[in-house]
Amino acid sequence: MFQIRTIRQGQRVAVWDKRGRLQRVDGPRFLCLLGKKVETLPQFRARADQYLAIHFTDGHCEHVRGPAAVWFDPVEHQAVDVRDALSLDANEAIVVYRRAEGDVTRRVERGPALWVPDENEWLHEFRWHGADPKRPERKVPRGLQFRKLRVIPDQMYHQVEDIRTADDALLAVKLMIFFELTDVETMLDRTHDPIADFINAVTADVIDFVAARSFEQFKQDTQQLNELETYGNLVARALRIGYRVGKVVYRGYIASNTLQTMHDGAIEARTRLKLEAETEGQAQDLADLKQAREAARAQQRQAMEREQAEHSVRLKRLDHDEQMRRLAAERHAKTDARRESNQIALEHRQALNQEKSKYLSAMREMQVDLTRYLVAQYQHPDRLIRISGDSPAQLHMHQVDQP
Repeated sequence: MFQIRTIRQGQRVAVWDKRGRLQRVDGPRFLCLLGKKVETLPQFRARADQYLAIHFTDGHCEHVRGPAAVWFDPVEHQAVDVRDALSLDANEAIVVYRRAEGDVTRRVERGPALWVPDENEWLHEFRWHGADPKRPERKVPRGLQFRKLRVIPDQMYHQVEDIRTADDALLAVKLMIFFELTDVETMLDRTHDPIADFINAVTADVIDFVAARSFEQFKQDTQQLNELETYGNLVARALRIGYRVGKVVYRGYIASNTLQTMHDGAIEARTRLKLEAETEGQAQDLADLKQAREAARAQQRQAMEREQAEHSVRLKRLDHDEQMRRLAAERHAKTDARRESNQIALEHRQALNQEKSKYLSAMREMQVDLTRYLVAQYQHPDRLIRISGDSPAQLHMHQVDQP
């Protein structure tokens, strides 16, 4: 059969002849065909974050990192797949296995990276315990499947069920476990499911804690479930498999319906009594406050009265002191004036006596009889002393004041 075929630019076709031989033709091309079969070949393209997995007919495989493009060859290729490269964040890691010359090696690749496997490499598939979709508080085997490990602090919720106390009360304890993967190689060598190890270890620790206590003791000691020392099995097991447990948080407990009803009733009664006690305490505190305020006001009033009395006494004392100071000043002034007057009089008298003495001295120099002169000058004395007597044996002295 004769046919004409136009091959556009950017296309490739496979032309098969009657003998089954293949001819690859790229466009643009104009073909005149007789007895030949034409097959359009697809082209596979990979972006920068992709790669091409080329499966050859001889059984081997090659991976080509993008950006790249490959034409499918029906003779050499069995299949060509475009796959996404695996992106790793800074807090993620993968476990890569490599087969070379019959030996298999293992290595850990850490992010940030865009990982493209070689044709002889494959990733480790992790299948750990995970949350049950129907009951998230429970963990089921193989519930968590992934290929990228998180190497940052992480946490998980877990509920330890069907635990009996020393007095045979059935409980379920809810916890939150904070942990961090510190050694990937140790984890790969020593466990296949770290979450299952955590569950078993923490269950053993909680059973040891609850079984040694009655229900009332358990409620009193629940704060110890927030302390890492309570979980010896968990901490030790985590260290052996390359993990570190940072903290365990107690989130409460669940009891049976009957026990929970009794406990709720007891809580209600205790709450009512506590509220009544608080109300009474508040009333007593209010009364004490009123009494204390009244006493404080009385003390303040007494202090004010005392201050007023002291102020009045201080004013009187200041007034008395001012009067005494004024009287003293007056006395000093009078004394000073009298002293000054006496001093003036004394000085005047002394001056007169000096003048008189000079005068008498001058008269004595002139040979004047001073006695006769003084007697003549003072014929009328201020005082007269007369001596008289009836007999020579008796003598009387009389002082007669002259007018």
